[in-house]
Amino acid sequence: MTPIVRAFFDRPTGSLQYVFHCPETKKTAIVDPVWNFYPEAGAVTTESANEIMDYIRDEGLEVVWILDTHPHADHFSAAHYLSKQLGAPTGIGEKVTGVQKLWKDLYHLGDDFPTDGSQWDRLFAEGDEFMVGEIPV
Repeated sequence: MTPIVRAFFDRPTGSLQYVFHCPETKKTAIVDPVWNFYPEAGAVTTESANEIMDYIRDEGLEVVWILDTHPHADHFSAAHYLSKQLGAPTGIGEKVTGVQKLWKDLYHLGDDFPTDGSQWDRLFAEGDEFMVGEIPV
């Protein structure tokens, strides 16, 4: 089965966010959602995530995964925010723990910053598969 894919462009970061769903079940995954950050104002907003939620609501979709493909150095992830709003689990590749250890040292994040990937609900290993509706991922 071929998923239906919609891309959302975040102009300030040049990032693409994706929503894909199973046309049969309307089960949906969000990929690489942006949590907007405006450094000049020191402010964060959820405008990009809210645009995605509006689309999901308008299309009658059911979100079953919120996924980050990797830690993004150019923007914050809105995965946790969307998970709270939509009740869907979050996931990322298990190698995120290496990046977390690197960033912890580089940015002096302190001993209380976890580097075990526990910020996500699931860490995917190479070759792991899961379903989004009738679509194997």
